[in-house]
Amino acid sequence: MTQTEKQIENQIISTLRILGVYCWKNQSVGIFDPSKKIFRRSNNANHLKGVSDILGIINGKLLAIEVKSAKGRMSIEQKAFLQNIRDQGGIAFEARSITDVAKHLQSAFPNHAGFKQLN
Repeated sequence: MTQTEKQIENQIISTLRILGVYCWKNQSVGIFDPSKKIFRRSNNANHLKGVSDILGIINGKLLAIEVKSAKGRMSIEQKAFLQNIRDQGGIAFEARSITDVAKHLQSAFPNHAGFKQLN
């Protein structure tokens, strides 16, 4: 059975927290308009589109993980956000499973004992 994006997010966050990584789910949905029963996008000029689903900090570096299900696709804004984080020295990637997270974190932190055990 294919996992939903929410299930993958929860698994990633739970695993990272067990390993002592300070991380959280970024709430990026719009504001609910009860009269029209829809979510409205922010009109704030400072609102950033494409911010990743999971954010955190590892060894002083920003962590950004864009979670997708097996069929999910990243938007242009999501791809740009990940690239901007990498350009600034952060760790940013797309993950469809905890295996993807393990691969990226083991590459970024080859001497971290907890990340070696993720597979």
